[in-house]
Amino acid sequence: MGAMIPLAELTPKRRPARPEDAARLHAVYLASPGYFRLLGSEPPALADVARELEAAARDPRRRLELLYLNRRAVGVLDYKLDHPGPGEAAISLVLVAEPYRGRGIGRRAVAALEAELKPRARRLYAVVYGQNPGAERFFQALGYRYWKNGGPALRWYAKALSEG
Repeated sequence: MGAMIPLAELTPKRRPARPEDAARLHAVYLASPGYFRLLGSEPPALADVARELEAAARDPRRRLELLYLNRRAVGVLDYKLDHPGPGEAAISLVLVAEPYRGRGIGRRAVAALEAELKPRARRLYAVVYGQNPGAERFFQALGYRYWKNGGPALRWYAKALSEG
């Protein structure tokens, strides 16, 4: 049996992803082929990732963050403030690279986001794309409840953060 890894080492550091981080984000996507298979696609090309980061940088409400463990990008957290309405936020992606899954990294990243948003957002939504029962179970285990369908391949979950 391997040595126990201290919890602090499995708590990801969240850092804004900037256009110059395209190669890091691309590496996370390449290390997550199962996610893209669920969507029926291939991971995006590096040029597409660079364009996505540039678009995110122009949107004042959007936050696209890389999740780091020991200076290695191991995941991504993408969310939008004041969406779908004022005082709300919506997570559009929590993705941990396959070699790092099952260690609570995504759960810790979402918990940190909830704590950070609690003073300013009364509700946090999670959007699940495609047929992704693993993502649905992930958010349900964190206390999110089904809210509505957003089309045949889109399900919304919601969690109250505060009464405000």
